[in-house]
Amino acid sequence: MGTTPASNDATSGVPRRGDPGPGGSFEGTGASAPGNPHQDADAPASVSPASSSPAPVSPASSSPVPGRPVRGSAGGRPVMAALDLLGRRWTLRVIWELHRNGAPIGFRDLQRRCDDMSSSVLSTRLTELREAGIAASTSTAAQPAWHLTALGDDLVTAMGPLLDWSRAWAERR
Repeated sequence: MGTTPASNDATSGVPRRGDPGPGGSFEGTGASAPGNPHQDADAPASVSPASSSPAPVSPASSSPVPGRPVRGSAGGRPVMAALDLLGRRWTLRVIWELHRNGAPIGFRDLQRRCDDMSSSVLSTRLTELREAGIAASTSTAAQPAWHLTALGDDLVTAMGPLLDWSRAWAERR
């Protein structure tokens, strides 16, 4: 490839030139990593050194969306958008509580179930989950009640193997 790996400061977290970057592409080359011929379809075909600076991170108030720059992906790869959304503070807990309840739940009840998290953070997370199509609200007696959508239920099902793995991990420790 013409690049020689440089030294890497293990504590800095800065990849060496030639190390696979996010999505498996070599930083600064746009080429697939050796042994990984499957480059993401939305990854750039080539990246010039002048344009290889990191993509701006979406503001905290904007929801991660596939196709729009997110943490870890200038092209907004769907998996990176999902990880950005799910990695936000309290997001997984809100999803878990909506799933665990099984029926629509009011804002205050959901807040209590989430260890009395701040109402502003809960409101932000619910807005992000609604924009992502994972949660929705229905009005009952002028009080919104939140629930998972079919897409949210699919997400919980997809996280099942991770739950199984975490239980096995806990038993080994």
